[in-house]
Amino acid sequence: MELSYLGAGCVRVAAKSAAIVVDPYDESAGLGKFAAKADVALLTQPGESAGVSMVFDSPGEYEVKGVMINGVAARRHIDADGMAGTMYAIHQDGITVAVTGNIAPGLSKEQIEALGKVDVLVVPVGGHGLTLDAPAAAELVSLLEPAYVVPVHYDDGKTKYAMPQDPVEPFFKELGASPEPIAKLKVSGKDLPTETVAAYLKRGE
Repeated sequence: MELSYLGAGCVRVAAKSAAIVVDPYDESAGLGKFAAKADVALLTQPGESAGVSMVFDSPGEYEVKGVMINGVAARRHIDADGMAGTMYAIHQDGITVAVTGNIAPGLSKEQIEALGKVDVLVVPVGGHGLTLDAPAAAELVSLLEPAYVVPVHYDDGKTKYAMPQDPVEPFFKELGASPEPIAKLKVSGKDLPTETVAAYLKRGE
């Protein structure tokens, strides 16, 4: 399985049988027109599907070309109450990738069980009331204990957000990590690290 970071909160997960984009950005992000190809788009909250014909945006169990997807209800960071967000656990090639979206701090035992064992955690880290900040994101890493963690939704000097976001460095500092940027994260179920590795993905297209 291969992960790419496309900007804002968006990642592309390429499995053997299908390609998935989660939270494709719209042109307000200042990154141009979204052009990544995918078989399905997953939305953690109502938004743009970037022209992808198959879209899931709510809790439930889905299958796309042999890829199993579990959508788990979650409270969005901006919600006073209710469960208007959806986290996703994507299962394929012996790997589980969990993408949280802009959730509020804290997960219940039921939510953790629904996500299952997480091999790769994709979590926003920009903070400022829009999503988790560095300490809260690091706490989630400690809770889920993934093999890899991929931060998204931070200030990269180009992406435009509804409110200012912190850069990614405070999150890495919370983890005691200083990873070098890489283009893609390639993950195999045969050689997962025993301790969490922070992956710093360069934004691609």
